[in-house]
Amino acid sequence: MSVQVRIKRPFPVDLDRYRKRVFSTIRRYRLVEMGDVIYVAVSRGKDSCAALALLKEYVDSAKIDAEVKALHINLGFKTSDRVEEAVKTLANRLGVSLHVVHAKDYLDIEAAARATGRPICSVCGAVKRYLLNKVPRELGATKVATGHHAHDFLAYYFKNLAGRHFEWNFKILPRLDGQGLILTRIRPLIFARPEENEELCRSLGLPFSEVCCEYGLCGAAHAEVYEMIYAARRRDPDFDLKLLGGIVDFNLKYGRSTHGEVRRCEICGEPSSGVICAVCKLRLRLGTSPGLKSPKPL
Repeated sequence: MSVQVRIKRPFPVDLDRYRKRVFSTIRRYRLVEMGDVIYVAVSRGKDSCAALALLKEYVDSAKIDAEVKALHINLGFKTSDRVEEAVKTLANRLGVSLHVVHAKDYLDIEAAARATGRPICSVCGAVKRYLLNKVPRELGATKVATGHHAHDFLAYYFKNLAGRHFEWNFKILPRLDGQGLILTRIRPLIFARPEENEELCRSLGLPFSEVCCEYGLCGAAHAEVYEMIYAARRRDPDFDLKLLGGIVDFNLKYGRSTHGEVRRCEICGEPSSGVICAVCKLRLRLGTSPGLKSPKPL
């Protein structure tokens, strides 16, 4: 059963102000530079659709010598092929090239979740992080962009505070510079709200979905934080952006290296914080589980 996180609209959406804010973010933090090849991770959700559309619009309008392309990960679920077709329609409509990678070529997410007992969203997240660095880099990307918005980052901030993972909050930046095999990551929508992203997609007639897969759990864990944000905005409609702006400024002034010690996985050679990366650990568990198909060699 899927869980849909409904977007409240207690405040009007001004698309002109929204566009200016996103474009200002791109300029101020040098998210797009001459010669860039940027792959935008597109899931078919409203946020990734908006990120792709606005990055393409910015590059075209500013006449920057840079390429914006789309990357879609087919998760291998029941609805994934239909999602892939919708992403192809989106890419064609925006006039961008699309590269599709199939997660099952690296790991069967559902089988790995069953074999390890880990929540499927945890396994899916590990595979996505792996592929969103590996695949664009091998395709010649200089940067990879995601559609995470302001409320995603605020939810991440409060979750890390509650969990005492203070150092993780230093990753809340519009741009995380790469290191070695780790690509530079950019977040053009860091100062955008989810309802603004949805309104942009509707205004442009772009196909998008409320959920990314049949499990539909993405964002559900953040629902309480979203409620808190909207409650605070009733007193100050820009409270969310002011708070996030303060967090970003603090991180830029006082933050330290966000990658820590980066090794290379002894199995696949990809960046890892340990001897073996998270995906290869899952593949090993899956390969030794009775009755399960052995994983495909990297």
